[in-house]
Amino acid sequence: MTVELGAAATTPDDIRRIAAGEAVVLASAALDRVRASRIVVERVLASGESVYGLTTRLGSGRDERIDPEDLLAFQRQVVANHDGGVGELLPDDAVRAIIAARLAVLLNGGAGVREELVHAVAALLDDPPAVRRLGSVGAADLTHLAALLAALGEQGFVLAPHEAAAFLSANAATIGLAALAVGEVRETVASADAIVALSLQALGAHGPAGSLTPYSAVVQAATGRSGATASAERIRNAIAGSFLDDPDRIVSVQDPLSLRTAPQIHGAVSDIADRIDDELGIELGSRPENPVVDGDRMLSGGNFSAVGLAIVIESARLGLAHLAAASERRTALLSSELRTFRSAGRTTLAGLSWYAAADALAELRQIAAPVSLGATVLSGVEDVASFAPAALRLLERSLELTRSVLAVEALHAAELLALAEQPPRLSAESASLYGDVTALRERPAADAVAAASVLLTRLQR
Repeated sequence: MTVELGAAATTPDDIRRIAAGEAVVLASAALDRVRASRIVVERVLASGESVYGLTTRLGSGRDERIDPEDLLAFQRQVVANHDGGVGELLPDDAVRAIIAARLAVLLNGGAGVREELVHAVAALLDDPPAVRRLGSVGAADLTHLAALLAALGEQGFVLAPHEAAAFLSANAATIGLAALAVGEVRETVASADAIVALSLQALGAHGPAGSLTPYSAVVQAATGRSGATASAERIRNAIAGSFLDDPDRIVSVQDPLSLRTAPQIHGAVSDIADRIDDELGIELGSRPENPVVDGDRMLSGGNFSAVGLAIVIESARLGLAHLAAASERRTALLSSELRTFRSAGRTTLAGLSWYAAADALAELRQIAAPVSLGATVLSGVEDVASFAPAALRLLERSLELTRSVLAVEALHAAELLALAEQPPRLSAESASLYGDVTALRERPAADAVAAASVLLTRLQR
């Protein structure tokens, strides 16, 4: 499969496909835009106008002119000064996502770089360079993008005037990594739906729990929320054909809220994922460079600010905390049903694995607080920042913790099902999940939860 960039609007899914290894083709019309914008830069350079990052220095040196003889050396200086990323190396798929995001935005024609640079960046997809995770405050991902330019420099590529500052002036790392995180958010929600179905069957096998009306299309249509409707449908499908469908089964009037509001909670997280993708689509279609090439002009601005994206990323952490809180409460329900079996020495799962879920939830609640408001003054002119990358890193941690909480619930549901007096008729989907999870119950708690977390991730792929 091949992804063509620049012919139509680039989507977050395009970035995810490229990150996964699909080949890239650059549309000829987009390359025409790149060439046209470079002509503007060359004209402005020849005119002697004062333009930020082209004929002047950066940041607090914005009004200091660069000697024309020093323009090429200035490009190297800019890269060296900004190549300050620290921390762990990003995996190859993440670096490909960053490269893809920067390519997509370069092709919008606002940067004023040469076509040669665009092709050189595209070639990095075949052998992603080393990029460190930490360094961006969300006012353009300077350190991440400087690492890409540094890699090009090591290959002998020489930057032309303006190209260093223009290339760095974008949020490609935040865009690329957020696109991957959105995929994980959706996988986590789908896993949560499957686990709710398993828990309903586990509780229903030991009592009158398992009312199915909250997941009906009729109930969901009463609000019309798309995420909740889709979640309820996944839960219905995951239960279909199980003993819970039996018309003569004795069932309680209604279950606790952690069960019957699962579609609303999970759906809210799905809706947030959609909003992140909407923001990413806006970013991918933008011209964030400063200055931006527009027509025959170069204009200073602040389109590289990623506050809108940061805010929806922050929302996702809050949504996941709600999702995990409901899961931990369902684990409490399951653990309560297991108490008699535990006292009789018939259980194999460590009972205090529930405590691990509560511990993870405490951290989830803590890191749901906003980080994007923590701006610090970095220079006299760079006095606010979105901190979108920090918000994104916390989202990645939230996903990890949420998967652990869900894994604990799945293990408790499998344990309770295994102890049913008569093996209940499970739905086909839940039977498969039960078989995979129940095999983990006798492992030490740490191994069981870790393995179940991986299993739930793969379940939706």
